[in-house]
Parts: sequence; structure tokens; C-alpha cells
Amino acid sequence: MSIPGITVDFDVDNPDLTGDSETQNEIFIQLFNSGDGELFDLLYRDDAISNFSGSPLTGKERTEFFKEFLAPKPFLVAEITHAYVAGDVALIGVKFSVDGTDADGKPTRIEGNCTDVLRRGEDGRWLMAIDRPVAGTLLPQ
Repeated sequence: MSIPGITVDFDVDNPDLTGDSETQNEIFIQLFNSGDGELFDLLYRDDAISNFSGSPLTGKERTEFFKEFLAPKPFLVAEITHAYVAGDVALIGVKFSVDGTDADGKPTRIEGNCTDVLRRGEDGRWLMAIDRPVAGTLLPQ
């Protein structure tokens, strides 16, 4: 299935972030920037937690947040700072910025660092288990 604006190989019936961190990042960015929250949520395990909203969300609450948040098409730029894989678990560090508009149409920017944990399922597909973006940084510059 071809998805407009998506140039990476992505199967909506069998979503997979792959074991390669650069490819993971590109898939994540392109699906985020598509503005389709339901499509973007396919990158997450059913029991995955995301605190992109500022609160830890899972399941239907997470999906609904992504649908609402991504609808106005905010634009994500993300750069991997580190990636570690141990068996079926991957820890990915990302420096990110998201540009968008607020309810009044004024430009907004969120930037910071993110710690992602991906898990490889029994079927071999890598999906997001924990997505923890933090605006600003807790690390010394």
C-alpha cells in the first residue's frame, strides 16, 4: 500500500520499525509528519506507553491523543544521539524539535531529548514500547 508522503518501506498491515536505528528514525519521522495519528500509532505495541502528551498514555487514550495532536500536521525533526540493542530490546536516544501552531495560529516549537525503548516481538517486528520525550534537557550541555 502506497501512503502519500511516505518514502520509506512501511507495511500498514505489519508495521515494523526494523532493527536499524537510522531506518527506525526515518519511519518514525515520516509517519509523524504525515499528520495521521492512527497511522502513527501503528508504530506502538498495544501496551506501549507514550508521554508525548505530558502524561503517560497507552491504548485508546494514546491513539486519540496522536490523532488530535498530529491532525494540524506539526513537523518533527529528529536526530539519533545513541542506540543500544540487547537481544529483543533497543534503547534509542533522540534529540528532537517539533514545529507547529497553537490554537490561535501562532507558531510553536517544542524541542528536547527523547528516550525510546523498542521491543522485538515474537514475529520479529520492532515496535515502540516506551516513548519518553522531554522538553528541554536533564543532561548537562
